[in-house]
Amino acid sequence: MNSAPKPAAMPDTPDLFAAFRGLWRLLWRRQLVWRRLLMHALAMVSFTLITLLVLAKANDVRAFYGWVVVFYFLMLMPLGCLTLCGAMIREEAAANTLCFFTTRPLKRSEMFLLFYFGHIAWLQLVFLLQTLLLFAVGAGVGLSVAGFLPVFLICQFLGLMAWGALSAMLGMLHARYIVLGLVYGLVVEVGIANIPTNLKALSLSHHLRTLLVQHEGLNAVFDNRLSTEGWGLSILCLGVATVLFLVAGAALFTWRELSNAPAER
Repeated sequence: MNSAPKPAAMPDTPDLFAAFRGLWRLLWRRQLVWRRLLMHALAMVSFTLITLLVLAKANDVRAFYGWVVVFYFLMLMPLGCLTLCGAMIREEAAANTLCFFTTRPLKRSEMFLLFYFGHIAWLQLVFLLQTLLLFAVGAGVGLSVAGFLPVFLICQFLGLMAWGALSAMLGMLHARYIVLGLVYGLVVEVGIANIPTNLKALSLSHHLRTLLVQHEGLNAVFDNRLSTEGWGLSILCLGVATVLFLVAGAALFTWRELSNAPAER
């Protein structure tokens, strides 16, 4: 008699790339719902039109740098990271879908990292499109800002990685991660970052400004007041901070039970 076929053996280690593809497809479908797409499109168009009005009234490259760097880069982007990455685990717990993911053959730390990279990839795409629109507006009103775009995109990539990791950790730390993020921003990114001592090195925005002013045009516009340091140490500090935030967030997700947790903000 023929023996029954043996079931296929499970792999010793899960395919993280396949898991990431699965999570990315879920995230992609969630973000591509027409209502969310409409909200994203309206937000992008609205902010682009506001930028056009600001630049048309000022018609000055200093106004462009101030608007794009101070408001868009140092305020809007961190808030976007806090809103999306801070909620990435808690929204799944509130929707009662987190138990589905935790039963997969993945460690919780690996799952946390997969969620983070999936959400960061989406944020990078959204802010890339918005940044290109803003620089197109600047060029359209006759400002010479094309040379600043490569530097800005590099800093934007690093900034989103760091702010996203911080936001993901805050989301695991407490349900009111929005409040924690705002308090952190006021104390560290606004307060400590402007103290003329070595303590400002604790601020992510300090290192990002240091990288931005490697562009001579921006540094000249702000009279060399943003930073006078080199770029190597700042890149290292941003990388170390990103890794530390991710390690802390993954540890919190491993140790804490968030099943059916409310997604409070």
